[in-house]
Amino acid sequence: MRRSNNTKQETGGFVPGTFSIAAYDADAEEFGVAVSTALVGVGALCPFVSENAAVATQSFVKVSHGTNAVEMADRGVSIPTACGALLADDEHASYRQVHGIDADGRTYAFSGDDCVDWYGHLEENDHTVAGNMLANGDVIDEISETFQNTGGELAERLMTALEAGQGAGGDKRGKISAALLVHSPEPKLYHNLRIDNSDDPVGDLRDAFELGKETERDLSASTDEMLGEYPEEILDFGLKY
Repeated sequence: MRRSNNTKQETGGFVPGTFSIAAYDADAEEFGVAVSTALVGVGALCPFVSENAAVATQSFVKVSHGTNAVEMADRGVSIPTACGALLADDEHASYRQVHGIDADGRTYAFSGDDCVDWYGHLEENDHTVAGNMLANGDVIDEISETFQNTGGELAERLMTALEAGQGAGGDKRGKISAALLVHSPEPKLYHNLRIDNSDDPVGDLRDAFELGKETERDLSASTDEMLGEYPEEILDFGLKY
């Protein structure tokens, strides 16, 4: 494990923070990000996935870093090279956190010196974790350890890891939003979920996740009941990234 953290005097005022995990399941060829924060609508800002990479951009977010990083990975650029180049071009990089992984298992994690304490990141063989303005450094460790010790599909492992991060303290200001985003060769209804404004966003995300799995499981039977005969292809919805 490669781990980096820092502590410094906390500044006053409202500062967006977050904790997130980006991961790759090589066997399933799936990439995913799970994230939560005390800022509204984190799913619209932080997680990015494609068939070649997963990236999270956070702290003082620059959405284009996530978009550009996965697009570069789709063109064959490694995630360390892509993210490094984007941050090298960013005059405000010291306020950013960016981390991710690509299909060759190459990881990248960066926390600028002007992120708000507690902040830090870590890199493992199949995932990266980062957080800023957290209750403590245990948050990212718990996320990583839980991910490694949880079985099943990538989406479930990410969801469980996010719950562990919240249980370890999460964002020290509180909690507002959470999101799960997974790119899979076989996309499911529970692979793109967002809770934008909630008193318990991670708990509500789990509820949506379980409902998505239930809906996915019952979809064929309920469509049979409604339509009788129909082309099975109409149930291949695809997924928006």
